Amino acid sequence: MNDSDDAATRRKRDRHGRKRLGGSWRSTAAFAALVVIASLVPVPAVGSGSGGSGVALPAWIGFTTPFHLVGYVVLAALATRTAIGSGRESVAAAAVGIGVAVAVGFGVELVQAPIAWRSFAWGDAAVNAVGAGIGGAAVLAGAGYPRSAGGERR
Repeated sequence: MNDSDDAATRRKRDRHGRKRLGGSWRSTAAFAALVVIASLVPVPAVGSGSGGSGVALPAWIGFTTPFHLVGYVVLAALATRTAIGSGRESVAAAAVGIGVAVAVGFGVELVQAPIAWRSFAWGDAAVNAVGAGIGGAAVLAGAGYPRSAGGERR
């Protein structure tokens, strides 16, 4: 192994010797763009509380609620993994990932406000934020966090 191989190996580990998660901002941005585009297309008229399949759901769960939740879980997870791969500490990376996803979600709601077939909804923004929190926390949990200052798992 030469010096450049050793340096590449060190970049793949954090300061505690754990393998760093990776990802690219390009893939995170591509998924964010997909979420934005999907958020701007017309949605078929489906009554509130109906999942479209005839299965009755609680009234507060709209047709798009599961899509909001899953989309922002994935977006925050991608952003968190990318931030960790960029060298940020885990909690800071989760804050970045969650912040990116919440910002995209709120931005989408603002963009939807003037569109005739879409609308701004505080409930959707809240579901986006919950999904973002779940996504960031899932990456931390999957990476073996929280850890103490010495690197041992608590």
